[in-house]
Amino acid sequence: MKKIFSLSVILLAVLLLLPLYALTNEQITETATPESAQTMADAQISGDDFKVLITETNKIETLSAEDYIFGVVAGEMPALYEEEALKAQAVCAYTFALWRKRENSDKDYDISDDYTTDQCYISPEDARKKWGSNAETHEQKIRNAIKAVLLQKLTYNGDIILSVYHSLSSGKTESAKNVWGKEYPYLQAVASVGDKLAANYISTAQFTTEQLETALKITIPKDTKNVFSDIKRTESGTVKNITVCDQKMKGSEVRSALQLKSSNFEITQKDGVFTFTVYGYGHGVGLSQNGANYMAKQGSDYKEILTHYYTGCEIMRNS
Repeated sequence: MKKIFSLSVILLAVLLLLPLYALTNEQITETATPESAQTMADAQISGDDFKVLITETNKIETLSAEDYIFGVVAGEMPALYEEEALKAQAVCAYTFALWRKRENSDKDYDISDDYTTDQCYISPEDARKKWGSNAETHEQKIRNAIKAVLLQKLTYNGDIILSVYHSLSSGKTESAKNVWGKEYPYLQAVASVGDKLAANYISTAQFTTEQLETALKITIPKDTKNVFSDIKRTESGTVKNITVCDQKMKGSEVRSALQLKSSNFEITQKDGVFTFTVYGYGHGVGLSQNGANYMAKQGSDYKEILTHYYTGCEIMRNS
């Protein structure tokens, strides 16, 4: 910065009180959740409260960071999970909210409660109804976890990250590049061995020929042996591309059309019935909630959990 000696002492004093900000923007569009994302040099984003669009009523509620994160953790993670896993979830939820707040700076709200585009949020009243007789215990447990990490955010090279998360990986998380086609250095595939021990690690779904034709918009020939072929998988096992009756499709497209729990699946067929054996639950990118709970049970704290799932990231306090 150039020194200006010709200014008077009074003017110089005034100028020294004016803040300087450097901000660059680059807008990118995704083809899958998250539908859009924004990267920029990290400005100080106020994270003391959030304007939340409640989709059911189409009204905007202004919530303190603590109350908003409580509603997210209560809606996104089982209260029976370990406290360190709940802390990790709280940091993820807060960081994601900061990302969306920055992204939605031109809107009347910072983030919505629509889990398909943002993240789930439920009111304290709905949380208590869900927990029933355990409401008081669960609420105190989650609030304690949130207070311990309140206003802490995940950063990469000083910038807040896109802290996406999912329920359960197939034993190894996925890179964002493989799932959404956009490279994020901190959203890389990492081991999540505890996921294979989960009770809901494997799920199955069965479809008749007619059901597949309707859902996938295809015509299946009488010889059903080669309906699905040329399956290409990622290193983590996710079906990246697959040929369906000579039609090339993405694994995510098949998952969406058939409402499978993940894009990591195997297919068998017998007597005109197709069985999909599915591994994991969710898109597989970022934090595995089940994996976080497993790591917590093994003695890892929330910082170890977060830096494991988000490659090269640090945890900072939002000021």
